[in-house]
Amino acid sequence: MRSPMDLLGRPNPKRLSDFIQRHHDALLDAWKRRVQALSPARRLPVPRPTDHLPDLLAYIAEGTRSAGTAAAVERKLRGVPGLHALSRLAHGYDLADVVMEYAALRAVILELWERDGDGAGARELIQLNGTIDEAIADAVSRYQAARVRLLQALDAISTAALGSSDLDAFLKALLRATREAAAAVDVAIVLLGDGDALEVHATAGLDDGPLPGPPLEAAREFARAVLALRGPTSLDAAAGGMPVTARELRARGLRAVYGVPLIHEGHAIGVAILGSRNAEEFSEDDALMLRTMTSRATGIIVQAQLVAKERASRRQADDARALLATVVEQMPAGLVIAEPPTGRVLLSNPQAGAIFGLPLLQIPNIDGYAVCQGFDPRSSRQYEARDWPLARTITTGEVVIDEEIDIVRDDGARGRILVRSAPVRDPVGRVMAAVVTFFDITERTRAEQGERFLAAASAALSDTLDFQGTLDRVGHLTVPELADWCVIQTLPDLEQSRGITVTHAGPEELQRARALFREQDPPPPLAALLERALCSERPELIGDLSHPLLASLDENGAFRRFAQALGITSAMVVPMVARGRTFGCITLATAGSGRVYDEADLAVAHDLAQRAALAADNARLYEAAQRAIELRDNVLATVSHDLRNPLSAILTAAAVMMKRAAARGEKGDTKAIQAIQRSAHRMDRLLHDLLDFASLRAGRLALRRQPQDPREIGREAVETFESQAQEKGIQLGVVAADDVPLVTCDRDRVLQVLTNLLSNALQVTGAQGAITLRCERGEEHVVFSVADTGPGIPEDELPHLFERFWRGQRNGYKGTGLGLAIARELVAAHGGTIHVESRVGVGTTFRFTIPVMDEG
Repeated sequence: MRSPMDLLGRPNPKRLSDFIQRHHDALLDAWKRRVQALSPARRLPVPRPTDHLPDLLAYIAEGTRSAGTAAAVERKLRGVPGLHALSRLAHGYDLADVVMEYAALRAVILELWERDGDGAGARELIQLNGTIDEAIADAVSRYQAARVRLLQALDAISTAALGSSDLDAFLKALLRATREAAAAVDVAIVLLGDGDALEVHATAGLDDGPLPGPPLEAAREFARAVLALRGPTSLDAAAGGMPVTARELRARGLRAVYGVPLIHEGHAIGVAILGSRNAEEFSEDDALMLRTMTSRATGIIVQAQLVAKERASRRQADDARALLATVVEQMPAGLVIAEPPTGRVLLSNPQAGAIFGLPLLQIPNIDGYAVCQGFDPRSSRQYEARDWPLARTITTGEVVIDEEIDIVRDDGARGRILVRSAPVRDPVGRVMAAVVTFFDITERTRAEQGERFLAAASAALSDTLDFQGTLDRVGHLTVPELADWCVIQTLPDLEQSRGITVTHAGPEELQRARALFREQDPPPPLAALLERALCSERPELIGDLSHPLLASLDENGAFRRFAQALGITSAMVVPMVARGRTFGCITLATAGSGRVYDEADLAVAHDLAQRAALAADNARLYEAAQRAIELRDNVLATVSHDLRNPLSAILTAAAVMMKRAAARGEKGDTKAIQAIQRSAHRMDRLLHDLLDFASLRAGRLALRRQPQDPREIGREAVETFESQAQEKGIQLGVVAADDVPLVTCDRDRVLQVLTNLLSNALQVTGAQGAITLRCERGEEHVVFSVADTGPGIPEDELPHLFERFWRGQRNGYKGTGLGLAIARELVAAHGGTIHVESRVGVGTTFRFTIPVMDEG
């Protein structure tokens, strides 16, 4: 049996170290299983639990070989236990967890050593325990020191996070805390974003100014490399493929550069770049500190980004709501939003309330819509609650576009609105709400109605030239369209009127009003009111009987009693003035309709009065002109008839004198007598024209219509002027088609028209010229035409050729100026038409038509 000394054996420092080196892989596998069973290791990726074990095994093997002298170990594997402790601290291990890992390592070595039969010396055990205890002490010391620094840094991060809700402000505070926690850090930069869009959000150590162009791009390039590696890395480790980037960053005075990706839940959100101008590389303590701080800050950054997005979204939502509220508040239309199925009003802008004069937000359901009084403009049917467009949209989803509704406001005023209503649907098509807009078109409608009324009034007033008839039409136009009562008073000097014209839709009311006017024609206060309007030539508006003007004119209340007898509630007095002449006044009044006049009504009434005054003045002028024409025609007829007898005596005496002078051979006397004869014949023709024209105008010219051959009439007319044409060297001819039908006409009057046209043509056609009379068949008439090769008629004279007593100044025609006017009247009396075509320098053609004979 061995003694204790035998169990301890002889010292063999190499045996345990050799064993550890020989069983390196087996020890790693056994410790890996032990470590992975520990609670903190379960959260780590697969390689992490044993990433420092090879160095620790080398550390222990060296310790046993060096007889447990820590100094010898530190020279070769300095600080390995501390680095291991720092690594575990970075991954969230407690100190007890780190100690338990060393205990597990001790147990693994001893179990494997005893199992393999090499555990024969106690001195190796003592050396093993001493080495492991020294490792634990080193780990604990480094762990505690690093933990204190780390807690201080994390506290600074928490303080920075609590001190500002702004992301960039937090990042600046984070970088300041990083520089304070890691003394070697001189420069810190945070870039946020993915690999394609990394933007600098905070810097420290760069005078807190913006990063210039080339260094910025170099920092981005390095950040992309860090993101590609998905783990912390130094510039030296990544500079093999980025020489330009390394050169640019080192040109900023940086000797050591370290990059840490900011990864949250497996997604990279940015990179933190740390630089030192003094250290060649960052210590493991500093690297751990930087990794831990950035890891902890990543969650805060993500949270700050979410908060920033939420705040931005909230600001956008608030801005959108504020904009919507402003739009709804300021939109020119009234707007109401209601919810289905009840129809409760959710939103109503002030314009909607102003249109109806009601607080629409208080309407709880569709039945409440009945408080708004609406009527169909076409049928005057009153809207029930469920007839309103908003109710129809809520119940059926109907879209209503531009529906006009007459309304009665809360104060009794009437108006018209244009309504549009539509449903708001959710993604599956259900009606979520109904929106209705109201446009107040009262003024526009009144303006359109006023324009239509005035247009109809103009058409009606222009349809008569009777003065009193014009006034009667004014009364019938205004009642009941514009008034319940219309009273027109004309001035005494207008003989064509009856003085006062009263119009009302009801016969009984009309008789009562006329009786009142017979008793007082008109009542003194009304007479004073009319006189005021006539003197000022300005309309007067009396909105109601409390108007101050009535109080000044109706001291004894006579006008009020008169108005109450007729039921008048509102009135307008408008003078009729045209061309500087005042004809009287139009008084419009409302009674049973309850309408109250305003300035818009007064403008329409004033316009109507002006048009009525013009129509009345036109009627007056027309009547005066008709009387003058009748007087003139009577004078012409009388004078013409009375002159024919002495003219006949002159012609007879001139013929006798001509015969005696010819018998005596007195040539001088013959020329004088011929001049007398020409003048007398010209005067006789003028008298015939005057008598014909007077007869035509008076409608006393009788036509002796008989079937006639138009070709014979044409030939007879040409034969009359053949000798005269030969004397002037003018070619005169007639052209008549063979198929020209007979006409029913007064042969002499048609000859008179042709004679007039041929005579005029001979006057203006020069020698070697030509005049042609044509007779052609038309559809229902025969066309006569007289064409000459004379000088032609200027275009500006053509419209006046058929006017009475008008003669052109440049065409060479001579005569009384009645020939063509008589020709037009004669052709019109036959049911035909006459017109002229002419070109200066080419000639003139007159054409007129005579209807063909009715074969029935």
